Order: sequence, then structure tokens, then C-alpha cells
Amino acid sequence: MGWLFYSLTTVALFALWSLLGKIALRTATPVQTTLLYGIAAALVALAAIAVGQRTAGWSPGTIWVGVLSAACGALGLLTFYLALDRGSASLAVPVIGFYPAVVAVAAVLF
Repeated sequence: MGWLFYSLTTVALFALWSLLGKIALRTATPVQTTLLYGIAAALVALAAIAVGQRTAGWSPGTIWVGVLSAACGALGLLTFYLALDRGSASLAVPVIGFYPAVVAVAAVLF
């Protein structure tokens, strides 16, 4: 399957993630929801490895960039849930959805 399939699947999954995140925050805190996301992400990663998804070598460069990326993602996830907890999803999600434009500009610069 090509990039377009995965891109459109990501859009659908991220839309569900945003909606379900707001619903989860009715009874859970942003920290609890972030922790559950981390557990689910680890399980998905283990399943991907188990079914044969190839992995890169564990060089120092791979590790530090991966850790930095994961830390940014985890902090961003926590602030995402905090935004949903304190505001309307119909307002917070479109603002948060601006990040691809920031990535596009940064990709040109770097």
C-alpha cells in the first residue's frame, strides 16, 4: 500500500482519536488519558515488530532523535488533552491542526 492510503488512514484515525479523547476526558484526567495512550502506543509498536515490521539499528543517533521526538510527542499529547479538557473540541482541534503548516515551513528551512 502506498503513502496516500496510509495518509488517509491517518486522517481517519486522528479524527477518531480527537473525538474519543474528548469523550474520555469526561471521566479521566489529561494525565490518565496520556498514560493510557502511551500504553496503547507501546502495544501497537510491539505488535508491529511481532508481525515483521523492520526496525533500524539502535545507533546513538537513532536513539537520541527518537527520544527527542517521543518527548515532544508526549508533551504535545498532554497539552492536547489539557486543551480538550479546558475547552471545546470544535475550537481546540482546528487550532492544534495548524501544526502541519509549521512542519512544512520547518522542512523547507532545514
